Amino acid sequence: MNDIIQQLQQHRSVRAFSDKKLTDEQLDSIMKATIQAPNWINGQQVSVVVVTDSERKRKLATLSGNQKHVDDAAALLVFCMDYSRNKQAAAMHNKEIAVMEDIEAVIVGSTDVGIALGTAVAAAESMGLGTVPIGGVRRRPAEVTELLELPALAFPISGLAVGYSAEPASTPRPRIPMDAFYHKETYKQNQQEAVDEMDKKQQEATGVVSEYPWSERIAAFYADHYKEYRHVTEALKQQGYNYK
Repeated sequence: MNDIIQQLQQHRSVRAFSDKKLTDEQLDSIMKATIQAPNWINGQQVSVVVVTDSERKRKLATLSGNQKHVDDAAALLVFCMDYSRNKQAAAMHNKEIAVMEDIEAVIVGSTDVGIALGTAVAAAESMGLGTVPIGGVRRRPAEVTELLELPALAFPISGLAVGYSAEPASTPRPRIPMDAFYHKETYKQNQQEAVDEMDKKQQEATGVVSEYPWSERIAAFYADHYKEYRHVTEALKQQGYNYK
């Protein structure tokens, strides 16, 4: 097993950061790796706003649902799907970017953001840094957009808190069984077994008394808690995503 594979297999999210700052060289190295991430048609539909200013980071922590680790992290990288450059390219050739009228724009942009964010996680962890993605930047997306002065067609998809961990390395969180994730040739219909196994693993890992600690949390989130993100559609429309 090479070092990169070993690093990826030991990934864990960090939510307790020390007050040690990152250097410009570290942030530049992460960004130089991230910009090389694969993307659709080399359209490069991603921009990253790197926030290290304490006051702006504090505001983002509040807008993300009062997540203290956003405030404590040395930097918050806000990953945006961004078609503003594509619009400029289209205008040069008297074209409209009609894809903004289709959900495909959101699928492509979000996919490219995910690939870029994963690349940034790997780059940061290779330096001994800790990371945790922050989907909470979508709780109040219009205010995040204003705070970061994003142009039309740019939209915050996820943050990534980065810094030095203030806690000892922990065991990676449980994952579903490999055969429920890794399907060979065709999809194996085994997801109930995967859910049951995750509940069991979560009990063993955390000592939670509940019989269904993982499935209950997932069910509660997608039944109700997701409504904290109810402003996403409206904010997308305001930024020029006019899909039907």
